[in-house]
Amino acid sequence: MSSSKTDSMTPSETLAVAVGLLDNNGVSSDNASDKQEDSSNNHHHQTPIEKSIDILTKLQTQLSRSGTLSSNEVLDDVATSSLEFIGVEYHLGRAFLMLPTYQLGNNNSNSASPSILRKTNITRATDYFHAYLKKVDQLDLLNEATIKEYHTLLDMEDIDDDDAKSRPAPTTRMNQSQIREMKIQRFQRKRAASQKQAQFQSLLQRRSRLGLAQEEEMEGHDFESLSRTLYIETLRLYAEECLEEIQSCLGELEMLDMAIQMERGRMIRQDPRMHSDSRNGGASAAGAGNGLSSKQPLQMTQITQHPLTGELQLQTQQVMNGQLKPIMQRQEIANQVFRPGWNQPTMTLEELGERERADAIQRAEQQQVAEAEAKFRPRRYEQLVKDGMEDDEKLVEASAKLDRDWDEWKEENPRGSGNKMSERGDRNF
Repeated sequence: MSSSKTDSMTPSETLAVAVGLLDNNGVSSDNASDKQEDSSNNHHHQTPIEKSIDILTKLQTQLSRSGTLSSNEVLDDVATSSLEFIGVEYHLGRAFLMLPTYQLGNNNSNSASPSILRKTNITRATDYFHAYLKKVDQLDLLNEATIKEYHTLLDMEDIDDDDAKSRPAPTTRMNQSQIREMKIQRFQRKRAASQKQAQFQSLLQRRSRLGLAQEEEMEGHDFESLSRTLYIETLRLYAEECLEEIQSCLGELEMLDMAIQMERGRMIRQDPRMHSDSRNGGASAAGAGNGLSSKQPLQMTQITQHPLTGELQLQTQQVMNGQLKPIMQRQEIANQVFRPGWNQPTMTLEELGERERADAIQRAEQQQVAEAEAKFRPRRYEQLVKDGMEDDEKLVEASAKLDRDWDEWKEENPRGSGNKMSERGDRNF
């Protein structure tokens, strides 16, 4: 779509076109005219996602210059027609995540690798997601659970930054069970927001089918209040999706960093200046003449995670005689010289005492609760008299029913009725 078309549109229509390109992956209502323009302007090589980014960036600049959304406004001050523009940063983040990592028409070998391009796109998408969450947080659109999870993700990003800078990492890293619980709660909030959004959309469709005027109310909403509520629920749904994408991006960035390091190591090994042939001159040729091979043994890098700190660990292994053996570096050997062969304690005696004391207090509280509950359970009347609870009418009635049931069972099952040993054997003896 050309810029002249989008310039003649209203901001709402421009946003709809950009979102349509993202949702339909480039298939829009006027896709035939777009194909004609693309065939005549083939030298641009602009993908549909790049078109959407271009449209959204211009729309963001236009909204900033016109002052449609101010940073010091509250939600009540924002007009209903302007609520949909709050999600521009969210759509920009989506677009950068969908942006391809290849460069059309670029056969230059010195161009950036796909891993570096993907990392750049993810970083920009994360920045846009953070900008959107900050904006809706200032407007008090988020509930307490969403705000708490957002702050937790911010703490996780701070931990990753500290690890990247080789500083001592904080102790607030989440374990797998906490991450799983956070995902479950986010899924429940996202499903509730989707159901509300679908409900309000169906109400709008019913209004249009019935031909109601905008000021007429249906189920307690007129057209403007219904549209405003729909926009707000949509923005809350966008917030939940932003949290989900940010957490996914954090995991993908870790893998991309490892891939970039491996690519750099591969490039260094392929550099002829790093080989011994260029430093030793004719020594390699003499070795080749004697039948000696200059190839290095096959190496493999094993990536593990530390069980306590969660830090990624890299261990290089090489194939020797058909078996994988770790390459022992000098520093690794020096670190293992005075290392004991048994497992070291993971906590002090004081910490163990505090844990045992807390467990004992918890068991005592649970026992007190169980005793208090058992005190008011129905039981035999003799036991009620022994416990001094014979004045409680409800408990006495329940205990009387228990006694009656027990007496009836004893009448139906007299003593010795279950003993059938007398019927066995020969009765003549």
